Amino acid sequence: MGFMIFILGLVFGSFANVCIYRLPKGKSIVFPSSFCPNCNKIIKWYDNVPLLSYLILKGKCRYCKKPISIRYFIVELLTGILFFSVYKKFGISVSTFIYNLLVLSLIIVGFIDIDTFLISDVIVIPGIFAGLLFSVFFPKIHDMERIESFLYSFIGIITGGGILIFLGFIGKLLFKKDAMGGGDVKLLGMIGAFLGWKSVFLTLFFGSLFGTLISLILILLKKKKIEDYVPFGPYLAIGAVISIFLKESYFLGFLIN
Repeated sequence: MGFMIFILGLVFGSFANVCIYRLPKGKSIVFPSSFCPNCNKIIKWYDNVPLLSYLILKGKCRYCKKPISIRYFIVELLTGILFFSVYKKFGISVSTFIYNLLVLSLIIVGFIDIDTFLISDVIVIPGIFAGLLFSVFFPKIHDMERIESFLYSFIGIITGGGILIFLGFIGKLLFKKDAMGGGDVKLLGMIGAFLGWKSVFLTLFFGSLFGTLISLILILLKKKKIEDYVPFGPYLAIGAVISIFLKESYFLGFLIN
């Protein structure tokens, strides 16, 4: 079963790649079929098998022979690993379905933010409502009664959005420029809807930690300048994934209890 979940994750990772490429361009994620971004040739099904096709073709298009970004391989593998990891923690359950849906959304949003510095409203706004509905119809994901579960998610939306609005206001006062995008506010609101208000703080802690460390490394390597804008969405996504696995743990309990 674990292997099947991993394969399912690879398939959804392939779908995530389609979304990451097409959503910022305003293109349909259904039609046309997958195509090479260089020569626009339609990719045959046997050249579109997650992971394997990339390895067999050595990361190049069969037709134009131009390189295909390694990111396609990374997204598929990452999605497969995370789907499997969520299954190992929660087993065959509603929680596995819901949290893997969140994982898929975070991967799509995070990689789009890396490319465009924008958070996709097409993902996060429906995600906020989905997280809230899940809390009502499947309250056991929070180990609560229905009303408690709804309030836990609803306060998570308010807390997630409110914290970043406040931090953005403070940042603008200090640095005289926008320090937090509206997309980040909605993204943390979506995370709060799925995981509840306590996990908002855990997400923000780990997101800020990874964001700071990676930014410092890039500055030291002279890949970025200290004044450069850094997309926060990918780091919030990392923090949220960590929160999925720690939300029922005693680890860092002082942050979530």
